[in-house]
Amino acid sequence: MRLTRRGRWVLTAILTMILLGLLALAAPSSLAAGTHGEAAVAVVLPGDSLWSIAARELPDMDPYTAVQRLKAANRLPAGYQIHPGQHLVLPVRS
Repeated sequence: MRLTRRGRWVLTAILTMILLGLLALAAPSSLAAGTHGEAAVAVVLPGDSLWSIAARELPDMDPYTAVQRLKAANRLPAGYQIHPGQHLVLPVRS
């Protein structure tokens, strides 16, 4: 099968649109990190608990809600066990 000049142009346009569509699907996550900067992180100190980190790092938020959001943001398993030196991503304040 031989493509004419117009056929090559159409094929190139279609492939370009597909490529741009795939890039658009991947862009929101990379753009979000770039526009909002690095996520805020708290380092767990000896004797810290999720409750103490919530009180220290998220004082304007209800402590119970802050603990639940900390657990969700860091995908912590059931329970509240954390370890000194562990880095916890702080939830976005709303």
